[in-house]
Amino acid sequence: MPDLLRRVAVLTVLSAGGIALLAPLTARSAMPDATRAADPLLAALSDPRGDLPRGSLADRTSFNQLALAVDTPASGAEQIASPALPTPAAAPMQATLYPVSAPRPAVSQSAHAASARTGDTVTGKATWYCCSRGYRGLAVIALPGALGGQYDAPPAARTVTVCADRCVSLPVVDYCGCSWGTSSQKVADLSPEAWAAVTDRSRSAGVVTVTIELGG
Repeated sequence: MPDLLRRVAVLTVLSAGGIALLAPLTARSAMPDATRAADPLLAALSDPRGDLPRGSLADRTSFNQLALAVDTPASGAEQIASPALPTPAAAPMQATLYPVSAPRPAVSQSAHAASARTGDTVTGKATWYCCSRGYRGLAVIALPGALGGQYDAPPAARTVTVCADRCVSLPVVDYCGCSWGTSSQKVADLSPEAWAAVTDRSRSAGVVTVTIELGG
């Protein structure tokens, strides 16, 4: 037991001595090196250099005068003059009105040749139409206005003789435009019954040549 106590005491003394030796080293390592590192950096900035001292108005004035001398033309302020534009020539204008007569509808020679009229007789093309009011199912005829066609309520007051394959007297009961005055001019429109009365041609042909005696 006494040996163990001696050993503990010796170890305690050695540990205390070691700690005492390490304390100065620990304190030195904890100190910042900023002071030593800053010395050379500050030394480099200790002698500032510059061509123009701060606040030197004389040098700035010289610089401004030099800039003005470069920018300002030798002859003073630059004058820009725009050339005068020539005035365009003027010409008097006056409107002149000319009377123009209304054009007459042109009638081609072929239109006149579409029907040949001699006295009270006219020859030309006839087509067929459905019917006129009051005359459905009857053999009747409609004429252009130039040949006296107009609507006539029953009973019809006028008749004409129409000849194709055969001649038949037909009442004039209506008016047809019949493309009168054009190259497609017709002289009559026939009801289906009137078509069958004057020709044996089928109505699908659409057109038949007829001669009309206008006197009745």
